[in-house]
Amino acid sequence: MRRGVTGLGLMGLAFAGAFALHVVAGALDWAWLFGIAVALIYLFATGFPALALWAGRLRYGEDAEARMTYRIGTVVGMLLTLGTLWATNDRSFGFWVFLLTPILVAVVSALLLTLRAWREGQFARA
Repeated sequence: MRRGVTGLGLMGLAFAGAFALHVVAGALDWAWLFGIAVALIYLFATGFPALALWAGRLRYGEDAEARMTYRIGTVVGMLLTLGTLWATNDRSFGFWVFLLTPILVAVVSALLLTLRAWREGQFARA
């Protein structure tokens, strides 16, 4: 369970760092850095489950630890994505916020997992 906790913790720190960067960039009125920070916030929130696996050096479905890490990461990612969409929508909830949250987390995480598997040669023919 150690690698799973490490992956989740590192991704939590990465999200917090992106959030802090967005606050600093906004205070300094640096639009370019603010845009980068917001992009990182969305990436870390929507890709949280897949990135937590990567940070913990786990593979999707590898063992019970990887499955638990992915499940916890999905819940955390959905909460972070929900909060991010809420902030984007002038701090109000619309029906689309609740509809889009699980879709974004599922699609971005699946894309990141697919890219990682492709990069590691899991799609190569024998």
